[in-house]
Amino acid sequence: MTAPLPATVVLVELDDDLLTLNRVIGIMRRRNLAVASLALGPSPGLEGRGLTAVLTDDPATVSRLVNQLRKTSGVARVLVHPEADCLTRGQLLVSVRAAPRHLAELLDAVALYDARIVEETPEALRIEATGAAPHLTALLRALEPFSVLGYTWGGALALPRTSSPEPVPRPVVPPRAATAVPA
Repeated sequence: MTAPLPATVVLVELDDDLLTLNRVIGIMRRRNLAVASLALGPSPGLEGRGLTAVLTDDPATVSRLVNQLRKTSGVARVLVHPEADCLTRGQLLVSVRAAPRHLAELLDAVALYDARIVEETPEALRIEATGAAPHLTALLRALEPFSVLGYTWGGALALPRTSSPEPVPRPVVPPRAATAVPA
């Protein structure tokens, strides 16, 4: 039996255009990586996007990916951290049947896992929770006896525990001047 591969967090700062995002996702797809989680959101300090990928692949494969991403047009910066060196949190939204006779037990389970009720309807409660993957899995198991109607699990967000270096400023490229083409 082989030991599980360590998870690696790859943080990519990229331009806010679909072409750059398509390039980055295409590189990851073509390499057939073991992606545990993928999340996209605004990038701090830039007018771009931040892509967080949690990969469970061997270090050599991750290193080759990072080198290729750094060469990709539209990518401002790529940071790599072992998952153990990051604060990683996922988000879970769960819809649970709200039977009146089990409501007290359900509320106890919600409180035990530091979750919160975000919506209440006569037939169901919508519960939101954040945390590490094992914590969210345990919450789902605790809610199973109450009839889970559906759930969605958001990609993990990660923040390095150590301070990252200041972002490298992007070079300013002047716009091209129009040139006349002789007839």
